[in-house]
Amino acid sequence: MKNILFLAITATIMSCGTSAQPPLVIGEANLTVDKDVHDFGVLEVGADGSCKFIVTNMGDQPLIISKCDKTCGCTVPSCDPTPINPKGTSEITVTYDTKRLGPFNKSVTVHSNDPDEPVKVLRVTGEVKES
Repeated sequence: MKNILFLAITATIMSCGTSAQPPLVIGEANLTVDKDVHDFGVLEVGADGSCKFIVTNMGDQPLIISKCDKTCGCTVPSCDPTPINPKGTSEITVTYDTKRLGPFNKSVTVHSNDPDEPVKVLRVTGEVKES
């Protein structure tokens, strides 16, 4: 009798395991940028040192850019915190202080909810010369 009860319980447990539902797959946000580096080339002192990086969400869930960090006070990033819908775009504006003479190579670190690349580094390069 104990063997029959054991076999019945074992069969019940095994049949439950085979009829289980597959895990629910939840989509992800995916940050892509039109370029990783913006090269200003040669700028004159006081020239416009602003550029734009176009961000696209190639995922199927909203992309959230939580913050944009700068490496120094000479570079100012501007990121829109509004969620970017799937296949939607946004802009990150980076402004370099062109009152500083000489070559520059500065970075901006973008933090997002992209699980594959939660931190993306963008760079601006160039040289400021007197006219």
